[in-house]
Amino acid sequence: MALIFIACGEEQGNRARVEGTIKGLGNDTIIIYGTDQMFDKVDTIIVKKDKFKRFIPVDTVAQTWMMFKDGLRVPLFLAKRSQIKIKGDTASLANLQIEDKAENHLLGQFLQEYDSAFTIAAVDTFITHHPDSPVGFYLINKYLMEVEPEHRRDVKPLLDKFDEDLKRHPQYINLSQELTNEIKADTGLQVPYFRVRNLENRWVSRTDFNKKWLLINFWASWNETSKQQNRTIYKPLYKEIEKEKLENIGMLGLSLDVDKKQWRNAVDKDTLAWEQVCDTKGWLTETVEIFNIRYLPANVLISPDGKIKAYNVTKEQLEEKLKELKELQEQEKKEKKNNNKKK
Repeated sequence: MALIFIACGEEQGNRARVEGTIKGLGNDTIIIYGTDQMFDKVDTIIVKKDKFKRFIPVDTVAQTWMMFKDGLRVPLFLAKRSQIKIKGDTASLANLQIEDKAENHLLGQFLQEYDSAFTIAAVDTFITHHPDSPVGFYLINKYLMEVEPEHRRDVKPLLDKFDEDLKRHPQYINLSQELTNEIKADTGLQVPYFRVRNLENRWVSRTDFNKKWLLINFWASWNETSKQQNRTIYKPLYKEIEKEKLENIGMLGLSLDVDKKQWRNAVDKDTLAWEQVCDTKGWLTETVEIFNIRYLPANVLISPDGKIKAYNVTKEQLEEKLKELKELQEQEKKEKKNNNKKK
């Protein structure tokens, strides 16, 4: 993919102007990419001595992500002729000050007023007062990231509060489909083909777990919550699978790291013994798009016939599933033993 660089002295035209200072960044790059087809390209901001200025072509209001080299993402709304100023420090990239006269300002006001508390009531209040703002989509996605699966369905009524124009927006359509898929997950959606390289640089795909249940957990070394779940949920789960010698379930850890060394170090440090894969593309990983993963941590449970059974299965549900599979395997062994005796 070609990246077109525009000289700082060029006139703004219909482009969005993004400029600022992030102390500690030095000479670096920031990747800009969109959340949907409203901005379906990748752009690069060159940083020199902590400072940057970039004119980015954009057709309409679009939510993008600024992605730093450690994989951290920060939301950024672009619009024609918008003038965006960014200030901050590498010690706290998640708390950058992003200011303009439109969407970034609205998001900044929300974060200041609610102190980053993404409650359903706070998100509801914002969308009620700003039904025409795509910031509402970001707030819903952020809320979905922080709540337990059983509360995710509370979001459905919020979608009705957007105005008619935004109800045709790709993010509205994606959110509606995502929530519908979770509610109807047990009806089964066929998993598309995917493959990702593992620690030994070998391709791993769904077919490597043929005729087995497959649990995919999405994580990253820069996401502390997902690392904690690796230690407290998935590691004990894998030990139980090994202890019981369960042959009807497999596990796959899919990392959104962009630095291969950091990924490997995290795997070694926490001794993650189940199959681990990563393509070092972060949120641009193809598998993330295939499974519509919008936040970390997350997991997907796939049935032996290759269909999605459920998203974001809880620890208790996984333990119950293991108990069920253990009983099933014991029953199959007994039946096989009885059949051999009859012969």
